[in-house]
Amino acid sequence: MKYLALFFCLLPQLVRAQQVLSLHDCVQLLTRNNLTYREGQLQAEQAHALWRQARAQQLPTIGLGMSQSVNLGRSIDRFTNAYIDQLYNSNYLGAGVDVPIFRGFQVQHLIRQNQLLKESSLENRSAVLNQQTILLVQAYVQVLATKALNDAFVQQVEASQAQVDRVGKQVKAGVLGESALFEMKAQLANDRFDQVTALNNYRAARLGLFQLLNVLPNDEVQLEPIDKTGLTDGSTDAQAIYEDARKVFPELRGAELLRESFKYQVKAINAANFPSLSLSTNFGAFYASTNANLDYFQQLNSTRNGSLSLGLNIPIMGRWVTRPRVAVARVQERLAQNALDQRHQQLRQAIEQAVLDAQASTDRFEAARSMAESLQNSFVMVESRLNAGTADVFEYSLAKANLARAQANAILSQYEYLMRHKLLQFYRQGTWNGVVE
Repeated sequence: MKYLALFFCLLPQLVRAQQVLSLHDCVQLLTRNNLTYREGQLQAEQAHALWRQARAQQLPTIGLGMSQSVNLGRSIDRFTNAYIDQLYNSNYLGAGVDVPIFRGFQVQHLIRQNQLLKESSLENRSAVLNQQTILLVQAYVQVLATKALNDAFVQQVEASQAQVDRVGKQVKAGVLGESALFEMKAQLANDRFDQVTALNNYRAARLGLFQLLNVLPNDEVQLEPIDKTGLTDGSTDAQAIYEDARKVFPELRGAELLRESFKYQVKAINAANFPSLSLSTNFGAFYASTNANLDYFQQLNSTRNGSLSLGLNIPIMGRWVTRPRVAVARVQERLAQNALDQRHQQLRQAIEQAVLDAQASTDRFEAARSMAESLQNSFVMVESRLNAGTADVFEYSLAKANLARAQANAILSQYEYLMRHKLLQFYRQGTWNGVVE
């Protein structure tokens, strides 16, 4: 136990020391540090404790008692039951056992209800982890995308700086006018502005990821690229994916168990209208200082007594009390059914949207990649003409701006493609196993 506590104490230092984090590593950190998921864990523990509490109601109640009293003035001698007028003390020892025999199966229904609530809370805990993992994947991909954009703009700045240096030499040699140098410097300033914007977006995306993981930001930590293999395998039929997902998704299972628990709550309430039977036994002995003939243990031996009783309770007008409670429980059951229907609707719509987004991201990725390749070839030709003196600076700046915009679109569409297909793969499987590896 002490080693486990030491591990959690050293966890922030371990994260800072680790230079590369994979998506799987981030999920592990999420399960340890994310407060939303921790709340789901605590709710599951609470449901388990309530289930144990319900089970304890079927156990016998055992109690031990002891009392010490001092009497003065006119009173009754506990040993002789005669009136006396003197100061004396007495001591009582006793034990009792109360065993519930039959309560209309009320305890059994409560146990079953709390067992379903416990299972529902476990499913809800898994559902919370799934939702937080979706946010994690989006944040992780956002960091990779903004980093790739920043790297691309850094290269743009370096290329523009090289052109400024080249044009500056040509201006000094009298080959080009100063307007060409001003145009190249303007292009360099624009590229630097885009690079600063991309760098700030990258830093903001990293901060959002670290905050989601609930760890201190660390500029030394880098993220591992996402594996692109196997993303397009599998069905793209939204209805077929939904039919498979509805059988395994914890959101639906948890809502279904919650709805079922109210049926047992109704049965437990109605059980109060049935007769109840209980068995109780008591044993006791006492000591009184008024009896000088017997010592303490002799008096306890001579005054020992016990009883065994069987109690039957028959409610006469109990339904007047239980009927409103049953009505409330049935309304709660209908609310739970409506919540289950909403979960089904949300899952179906989420899958439909995920399929559409995945298909759209594939089309955008192919179109953006093709455009970037075409503009790259065009820019190479314009740059070679500029170096040869057959193209002006304005034509070069336009080609460079178009290429930068196309490359940015290609980068964003590539990572959108990764994120959308990862999400669709999750819906196909119903679990993140293998998706975040």
